[in-house]
Amino acid sequence: GSRREQLTAAHADIERHEASLLALLEAAIAQLPAVTVHSRAAVRTSTLLLTFDGHDAAAASQFLAERDILVPASNFYAIEAVGVLGLGAAGGLRVGLAPYTNLDDVQRLIEGLTAFLA
Repeated sequence: GSRREQLTAAHADIERHEASLLALLEAAIAQLPAVTVHSRAAVRTSTLLLTFDGHDAAAASQFLAERDILVPASNFYAIEAVGVLGLGAAGGLRVGLAPYTNLDDVQRLIEGLTAFLA
């Protein structure tokens, strides 16, 4: 096909890839105790904002970083939105998927979150 058709097909493939990983991640997170997902919009990027009952998002970020899993914690300059969500200055843990994220990455994240909450 044309360059435009190839790019359109590639973007569709990326969206399907990220959506399938996001669905897997969301299903696994739903099984974890004390995790709140603050990203439930019908149309959105493959990004989640998480908070944890009894655990600080920054502590989760540090715990995961020590296991070579990069998921930052902050308000991400969305101070108004974080305030409306009642998350305070600490914000939450931002989990983002990308075209290069694979199933192993998601599984490592799930295992890391499970260990953090244990």
